[in-house]
Amino acid sequence: MKEDIKKPHRMHLVSFPNLKQILDLLTVKSVMTPRDKFTCCQPDQNVTDAIKLLSENNFNAAPLEEGEINRYVALEKLEQCVGHFMHCDEVATKITARDRITENTTIERLIGIFVERKDQCPLFVAEDNSTIGLVTCADLDKIAVKVYFFILISALESLLLDVIGRDYQKYKSCLRNPKSVEIRHGNCEGELVGLDEYHYLMTKEILEIVWKSDIKTKVNVKNKGDFDKLIKFRNKVAHGNYIIIKDEDVKQLKEMDEKIREYIKSLEDNRQIEPLKTRAQ
Repeated sequence: MKEDIKKPHRMHLVSFPNLKQILDLLTVKSVMTPRDKFTCCQPDQNVTDAIKLLSENNFNAAPLEEGEINRYVALEKLEQCVGHFMHCDEVATKITARDRITENTTIERLIGIFVERKDQCPLFVAEDNSTIGLVTCADLDKIAVKVYFFILISALESLLLDVIGRDYQKYKSCLRNPKSVEIRHGNCEGELVGLDEYHYLMTKEILEIVWKSDIKTKVNVKNKGDFDKLIKFRNKVAHGNYIIIKDEDVKQLKEMDEKIREYIKSLEDNRQIEPLKTRAQ
């Protein structure tokens, strides 16, 4: 005889304030290139050699090595000086307060700063007026940023599963292939760990239910295309694919960040019923 197993507690669902505290732990420190690993140009290096160095490393800019890091050379500006027999010292740009951030700057804010900037130059991480690291748009493809988005997406899925689970038999009819969820649940022996069938919904199936049901009004979904983008983005994040290829992709990261947060906030604001109680199987 199978021993009765209590269902897992579902009383402690994600909340927006708690989620923000977690996400704020992911900072610039986790994605920056530290000072001892900088690729620098030299003040007396000629422009042609500097262009070659940056191009080979696929850099838009590089710090100028002169003790303290106070200036940098930008590829675009270097290319404008080809043929003029100039050195990096003559075309370097001074690092200003606008170019500096701290290692405690959040990933969310970092994405926003890159979107606000018109150029493609790096941000320099400062501590006590010294440069200790730098960050480029390409660093937004690092693991910490993918973890950031995976947490956001997982929180959204958790909230949506809670809503779906309250009346799953009704919402199940929205699925194109509900049998596949049953099979998945059975193969995983979900009942032995106290999980209901709806816990085995995949992202695409969760959003399929949302789009075809009254749940979309709670999430304020108006465009199915947004959901399609979210599914593709979630898979990129989960499977370690590139989320940044071009500098312009940063804007799409910010838009995705804002959209997921909007969905989560809508669900938080519309939660008008008591959480599911723990049930014995």
